[in-house]
Amino acid sequence: MAAPAGGAEPHCCFGLRRVNPFLGVVAVVKTDSARALSLDGVHWQVQILAHPPRGLWTGEGDSDRLQYFRFGVWSEARGLARVPLNPILDLDHMLRASQTLCDRVAAALDQLPFPLAPELEQWLLDAEGTPLALIAVVQDSPDLRPADLAEAAAAEWSGGARGERPFFSPTLAAPAPVSGKAGTNRLAHIETLERLIRQSANRPRGAQWFRRTGAGRIGLEAGAPPGLGGRTLPEAAFPPLTLRTQWQDPRDAGLVADYIAWLSPYLLTLPGLSDETRRSLELSALRHALVVDDLWRLYPKVVDPALLAQARVEAKLRRAHA
Repeated sequence: MAAPAGGAEPHCCFGLRRVNPFLGVVAVVKTDSARALSLDGVHWQVQILAHPPRGLWTGEGDSDRLQYFRFGVWSEARGLARVPLNPILDLDHMLRASQTLCDRVAAALDQLPFPLAPELEQWLLDAEGTPLALIAVVQDSPDLRPADLAEAAAAEWSGGARGERPFFSPTLAAPAPVSGKAGTNRLAHIETLERLIRQSANRPRGAQWFRRTGAGRIGLEAGAPPGLGGRTLPEAAFPPLTLRTQWQDPRDAGLVADYIAWLSPYLLTLPGLSDETRRSLELSALRHALVVDDLWRLYPKVVDPALLAQARVEAKLRRAHA
């Protein structure tokens, strides 16, 4: 790959939201020949842009198309740990590119968290065509095609909250006012929330891509429900925590509030939140100290540093006694 004019590789540092389920922000450091991705600001996956190897089992159709190959993991404490690579690849190029990239990452650590890159957002709409839940994002660029949006689009909203860190709703665990029964199955709690969002969405299902502008967000034509393409909605129409939090039914409202509290360590990675909202999230995040200790470097603002310090101390104590 030819070097850019002036002898220096162009590079940039930015963040991208991880949605559906929402899992915070991924930090990206990028040069013209490599990129590094981090979910915590400490451990960085190094990927090198290269031609795929030609050979009997690789096929010839895409052999001239550059693609990213996972090269290793870098951290400031341990340096670069490489993964095994196909010897047919241009290893000299990959070594040079990885060294340049790792130097750039090291120089950028004190700039964390990075600003979010311009994004297009796909929102699930309710019956009135109002944004209900964020279901997909894609980095905005002049060469983005409708086919790219179709590929990135999501079918439904996912709350995640399964596996090692399941979601538990105190609202659902309490006896229901009518039946008197309590929901104790944690897997059922996230399924209940996802069902609420599905039932609240427009039928037939409606979703729309939006681009931020100075006057709000403009809805794109691509994939939009009939009559909604080209409209502009104010910022206030979009839930700042990626999911509508205002619900008429108290049990629904309590369920969503429980989920927001459970998600709080990740939501704190979002820029642009009011101080009131951020402080509420910080208080909720105290109950999830291990996640806070992983993500705090990517928080764009801390309203109460004492709460953050308290969570990090608790996380260290818990890990020491694990």
